[in-house]
Amino acid sequence: MIKVLIVDDEIFTREGIIAEIPWAKLGPIEIEQAYDGINALEVAEKFEPDILLTDVKMPRMNGVELSFELRKTYPTCEIIFLSGYSDKQYLKSAIELKAVSYVEKPIDIEELQSAIKNAITLKLKETENTLNIKNDIALKLIQKNADFYNLGKYIDVIPESKLTGTSFITILINILNKDKLMEETVLLELKKIVVKSNFNCILCYKEDDLILMHLYFPADINSLSVNTTLENIYNLISEYLKRFTTFFICQGKKVIGITNIPISYSFAVEALGKAFFYDYNSVIYYDKISLLVYNLDENLIENFTKNLLNEDKQNSILLINRLTSEIKGSASTPINYTKDVYYRLLHQLLKFSYDRNLIINQNDLDNKSPFEYLANSYTLMDIKSYMIEKIHTIFDAVEEKNSNINPVSSILKYIHDNYSDVDLSLQNISNKTYLSTAYMCSIFKEETGTTINSYITKYRINKAKDLLKDPHMKIIDITTKVGYGDGNYFSKIFKKETGLTPSEYKKKFL
Repeated sequence: MIKVLIVDDEIFTREGIIAEIPWAKLGPIEIEQAYDGINALEVAEKFEPDILLTDVKMPRMNGVELSFELRKTYPTCEIIFLSGYSDKQYLKSAIELKAVSYVEKPIDIEELQSAIKNAITLKLKETENTLNIKNDIALKLIQKNADFYNLGKYIDVIPESKLTGTSFITILINILNKDKLMEETVLLELKKIVVKSNFNCILCYKEDDLILMHLYFPADINSLSVNTTLENIYNLISEYLKRFTTFFICQGKKVIGITNIPISYSFAVEALGKAFFYDYNSVIYYDKISLLVYNLDENLIENFTKNLLNEDKQNSILLINRLTSEIKGSASTPINYTKDVYYRLLHQLLKFSYDRNLIINQNDLDNKSPFEYLANSYTLMDIKSYMIEKIHTIFDAVEEKNSNINPVSSILKYIHDNYSDVDLSLQNISNKTYLSTAYMCSIFKEETGTTINSYITKYRINKAKDLLKDPHMKIIDITTKVGYGDGNYFSKIFKKETGLTPSEYKKKFL
């Protein structure tokens, strides 16, 4: 995004330029206006322009004075002067300022458009060159044999006394969905966040999915202030990145002196290596990583198998949750060892499914093999979620198979799950259970001694009785909750079944 600041004391000139120039054809551009030099400096403080398009003669502060002042803060800002024929004396200043162009008034729109296009080209090239230089510097700073003194000059860590008087912290930001981000935009936004927090940084993409950032600040800042600022920076970076992607922020050790940056970097790499044990979007501090190592108790595999054989879904899931929690707190456990534990549990789960001849939709077990999924899982929490999902899938198949053994159980389950549906009907149940209506009614009556419709009515009325005991529930709400769309009809049925109207029944419990 190129930022253009248009400065002229005549509003018609400013508005005319904005209206006549085909900005959309020139790329993504943001425009601000100012009515004289002093106002322009005020606007520039927040706007931070890339290109200044300014009239020369203006009240309070003219365009040349403005340009000299602006260049003190924004030395790479490109300048285009607008001037009448009588302002030729300012040409010398324009040359000194290395202005992109000097467009005479009355303004020729094509000439002005050409000047703006040229300024944009220069700015983009300058930005690209700057990024390339800084990328190279950021990468060289992690090399132990780097020329740190000369590299320090590029990041304003000079003179020599400051080489040992500056603190550095290397940060690695692992981006997991990079295709949704614009590389240069991300680096610029992260830089802004750091600078606004009164620290400085140099950063680049070390790899396609990895941002390398060197934070630096005066070494005499106390630790409490440093930690507070770092927390603020991480919060702001997280808020920004969460809009596009998931990530890990990995902090290295704070070191003093530019020559010690490789040490900080090595600790950041160590922190990144432990991302497997953390939730997505976490900040990982090198000095807060658990040193514990998890060792598998073989009884865990046996207990998991028993839970499966007993068709105990709840305890099967509980075991996975407890295991994951324990391993998460043991971040020094080798990742391959951790995955092997889950491989063994998954093997038992799939063996149980095979032994029971469970019919499972292949999509429920993913297109790739479950073991391949575990091998490629990025985090421990991914594996946990996958395991729990598969436990649900397999136990759903167990439940479905059990219900098919006894069709009446399947009918009852559907009624219990859908009694609140006003449209519940014999046809609905028939469609769900794959039983003909006649056969369904016959076997239900034979096993329960009552008809399906009668059972539904009694079940609904019993549910209504429970709800009527709640003093906060209104009868009209209870009517719909138990599957009746007509309040009068509900009252009629309720009285027929209980001998009381809903209101009379409710009063008994007030």
